Amino acid sequence: MEFVKKYFIKKKIQRTSTSLARKIIIPNEITSIAIIANTEEELRDCEEMIAVNFGKAVKILTYYFSKTDLETGISSKDFNLFGQPNERIERFLEEKVNFILAPSLNLNPYLLYLLIHSKTDLKVGFWSTENKNFLDLMLDQKENSLKRNIQNLLDYLIKIKAAC
Repeated sequence: MEFVKKYFIKKKIQRTSTSLARKIIIPNEITSIAIIANTEEELRDCEEMIAVNFGKAVKILTYYFSKTDLETGISSKDFNLFGQPNERIERFLEEKVNFILAPSLNLNPYLLYLLIHSKTDLKVGFWSTENKNFLDLMLDQKENSLKRNIQNLLDYLIKIKAAC
């Protein structure tokens, strides 16, 4: 059953990724951020660094790959047999946040579906051959520490925002 869901999701990703030409908008003010991560650890590191850089007043939406966490986890359970998302995922896709942070070098198909189909104008993360077609702003991971790499990425985003 999961194989069929993954097949349909990957087909939708392929179809959408070929038509991703869109305008990138750097927000003037950062009030809301979404995090899409492969693991809960990546998610928590991102939340910590966002709090340090933008304060506690920023609204943060979070998703990570988990078959057991029903609130912020995402898995094949959130899609029907033909790869259509459930209502919770649809609500996320309709939500327009200032930017999406994807700290993972290789998102699984369910998380990649969220990233691609979101209405958000700016998607940032780390450079990899898998991410290069889906993210607007990418930074190479130079440090061994994920927190340090996230800090570098957020610093870079803040500098670009200030220059625009």
